[in-house]
Amino acid sequence: MAQTRLTLFASMLTLAALAGCNQNRTVNAAAAPAAAAPAPQPMAPMMGGAPMGEAPAAGPTATGTVVETMDASTYTYVRVKTATGDIWAAANQFKVAVGDQVVVPLNMPMQNFHSGTLKRTFPMIYFASHIDRVGGAAPKK
Repeated sequence: MAQTRLTLFASMLTLAALAGCNQNRTVNAAAAPAAAAPAPQPMAPMMGGAPMGEAPAAGPTATGTVVETMDASTYTYVRVKTATGDIWAAANQFKVAVGDQVVVPLNMPMQNFHSGTLKRTFPMIYFASHIDRVGGAAPKK
C-alpha cells in the first residue's frame, strides 16, 4: 500500500514537471476553490527539488510565511499563511523553518489527501516539485 502511494506521488510529481514545460496551458479553476487559491506571484530562487539555476515551472503560485512544518518519509509538509488564508503544501524533503517566506506552485492540488505516515487528512494540499524561498539562497537538503 505504501509503495502504491509512493508510486502515485512520484507519477504526479512527474506530470506536474511535464505540465510546467507547456507555457500555453490553462489552469483549471475548478480544481481548487477560489478562496483557497491565492493570486499568482512571481517565482523565487529554488529551495528544494530541482537544482539551482533551472527555470521554475510557469503557473499559479502562492506567497506567504511558513507557520508550521513537518517532515514525513521523504517529504516536507508546510502550512503557509498567505494574504487569502492558510494553505498546505508538500515537496521533496528540504530545510525550512517557521517564519521563512516561501513561494508555493499551485499546479497540483489534491482534496482530502490522507497521509498514512502523519495519520492525518488534509482537506486541500498542493504537491510541488519544489518550494521556493523568497529572495534567499537555497539551503542544503
